[in-house]
Amino acid sequence: MTILYTPAGDTDPIRAGHDGAILHIIRKYHPRMVRIFLSKDMVEKEEKRSIYSKAIKYNAPDCEIEFIKTEITEAHLVENLIPLVEGFLELRKEYPNEKVLLNLSSGTPQMKMIMSLLATDFENIIPVQVNSPERGSNRAAYATQDDADIDEIIKTNEDNNENRTDRCEEAPLSLLWRYNIRHRLISLIENYEYSAAYALYNKNSAMFTDVTGQLIKHADLRAKLQTEKAFTIGKDLVDKQVSKNERINMLYEFFMVMWLRQKKGDLAEFVVKLTPFLFELLLYYFETQTDLKPARFCTKKDNINASWKISREMLADVSPDTLLYLDTMGKGNFRDGTNLSFYNMLKILHALNEKAPKDKLTVLLNLLDELRLVEDNHRNGLAHTITNITEESLTAIAPYKTSDEIMGLVSKVFMKITAKEKLNISNLYDNLNIRIIASLEEFRK
Repeated sequence: MTILYTPAGDTDPIRAGHDGAILHIIRKYHPRMVRIFLSKDMVEKEEKRSIYSKAIKYNAPDCEIEFIKTEITEAHLVENLIPLVEGFLELRKEYPNEKVLLNLSSGTPQMKMIMSLLATDFENIIPVQVNSPERGSNRAAYATQDDADIDEIIKTNEDNNENRTDRCEEAPLSLLWRYNIRHRLISLIENYEYSAAYALYNKNSAMFTDVTGQLIKHADLRAKLQTEKAFTIGKDLVDKQVSKNERINMLYEFFMVMWLRQKKGDLAEFVVKLTPFLFELLLYYFETQTDLKPARFCTKKDNINASWKISREMLADVSPDTLLYLDTMGKGNFRDGTNLSFYNMLKILHALNEKAPKDKLTVLLNLLDELRLVEDNHRNGLAHTITNITEESLTAIAPYKTSDEIMGLVSKVFMKITAKEKLNISNLYDNLNIRIIASLEEFRK
């Protein structure tokens, strides 16, 4: 089933003994309903002589007719034609699943332009042009006169003949539609909205190459930290990971997702995920760059997902000064079996640095202390309130930093801890965006 949406012009409903565009489209496509947009002049013609409703009912008695009547007098001004767009949007809202015919040949040039734009902006549209009987301009042909007998004009219309020529052409706007979808995809990609971009691609996959879909899906999975699946899809299309060390790759992927959340303005998620990222980063630091490795002072159940528990007895054996520091820093003796957390590792690093100060460690600790303030003042607040985090709320509480500045601290910590790896790090998601957007230059043939 189809619906025709159309403005009315001087060539409608009949001109020089032939159908105007509205009537000719109805003859060919048999829409169940037509909704006609009328300027003030056209409203008067319909109300005085019923020229549109009579012509349509004569030729398509079952077609339902609705009018949008306006007071528009200067239909050549685009700014006056917003109701033409609003009428179409209302129609789509009322009938979201029906195909809509758009008449591109009636009304002022400005009306025709708007109708063409609507045809390229929406799905499930059939844009129709109607040629004049002369296959050229029909401005010289006389219009239906205000005093003419409309019933006689309808009866003597030459297009009532079954041998009439079909003058309807579906406008070749598919290329414009492709570029419209491409533009929307680029906008989503540049805003790192990969899930939405992949959904839009899937709806229009016949337009684009498989490579585009694979790259977008790869980016979407990677942004969700489903790295293994992501590389299964994009293994021949994207650069290899930054290291042969899987632990470093995992930290890098997490680091880039932190950056992605901050860039998208998802500040609550950015702050919440700060703690597990810093935990994994410091755990790697303890295991690779200190003598006090977790296995020397922690216990862990024989379970892949089990957490490290700090043992007072083990810590007293390997680093009694550290245990003394933990005891004096708390309100009582440090509790045996406490989880090894980012905060506890940070305290242990302070104990190590107090015993044997090192410039590099001091710099690292200063950065980590600021990030601890973010975690303590903002993350813990999220757990007990429904208030969202904004740039204003970040800068209102210590360490009084914007999300950009906090991400800068995260970046410095990451680079210092992974410095020995000599990673060749570039912006993962911006690089992917360049690849995806380049692939959109090619349409499927």
